Amino acid sequence: MGNTSVDQNVLLTPSEQESVAKYISTLGGSPIDFQTTNGSILPNKLNEIFQKVLHAIESDLPISISTMPHEVTTTTAASLLGITRPTLMKHVREGRINAHKVGSHHRLFSNEVLEFREELKQQKRQAVFDLLDFEQQLEESD
Repeated sequence: MGNTSVDQNVLLTPSEQESVAKYISTLGGSPIDFQTTNGSILPNKLNEIFQKVLHAIESDLPISISTMPHEVTTTTAASLLGITRPTLMKHVREGRINAHKVGSHHRLFSNEVLEFREELKQQKRQAVFDLLDFEQQLEESD
């Protein structure tokens, strides 16, 4: 590859980006399952990551891939959850999400934060459905 690499950052050249776009268009849609050199198909989650990366490159979108630390600060957790830090701390006090102290600071396990994020998304979805049901009941009673 003729790309520029700084530390672990990979910057694609325009020709490499064009190659990705041609590869995807040749497939006629989204990439098929990726395989290892010995023919083994990659696990679904890993395959999805590669597909998302290729799509982002093809669409000329900026992408960044990084790993999540095992523990995160309350500020980071709140950002991941899309809520304020005080709201996060309220959830911690109520026992809705676990936190532990490191010195005088709270820390949360990143996997628990991500699970809680899914719970919050589901609650928001359910609230929308409940509102739609309520609206329908009001219309039926008129």
